[in-house]
Amino acid sequence: MSDLTDCKQALLNELSKLVDERFAIAEDAGVDAEVFADTQRIAMAMAAALPSVTVHDQRVGPFYDTAGLTSWLGVSKQAIAKRVKHKTLVGCQLESGTWVYPTWQFTDAATVDQHLLQVWQILREHANAWSAALWMCSPNPALNDETAVRYATGSDDQFAEVLAAAHGDAARWAA
Repeated sequence: MSDLTDCKQALLNELSKLVDERFAIAEDAGVDAEVFADTQRIAMAMAAALPSVTVHDQRVGPFYDTAGLTSWLGVSKQAIAKRVKHKTLVGCQLESGTWVYPTWQFTDAATVDQHLLQVWQILREHANAWSAALWMCSPNPALNDETAVRYATGSDDQFAEVLAAAHGDAARWAA
């Protein structure tokens, strides 16, 4: 069995438990079944929260697409676009024009990790989004061959090392 198959089954098991709990609560409360009648709409909303799948997933992903991110964060597409424009959200545009947002930038509280965001903003001064994202996710000799994503979320000293490496590479890119 593949890792994806295992992940899919684990997700379906968790989802089944959550749906069972929600239906039990609804039944206890006397909720009319009509509330849940549009099963396709409900399923599509649930699937929208899943990370998207692209060829870039192996190196930089997984990603949320815009529909998934708006659903998960509860904000509009315009709010997402504004945050990308102002570099307060990591977003990369595919050749097709579709925007994707790496899942590694988010905390468990559905906020952007501020350490990663600082590094992103430094890199984006002199690099395009894909170059910056690849830098964030590539093993770096200056960071003990760890990725900036992993290293920046460690100790304060490690974060300082990531900032120094980002400033150094951004300066070289600007030259």
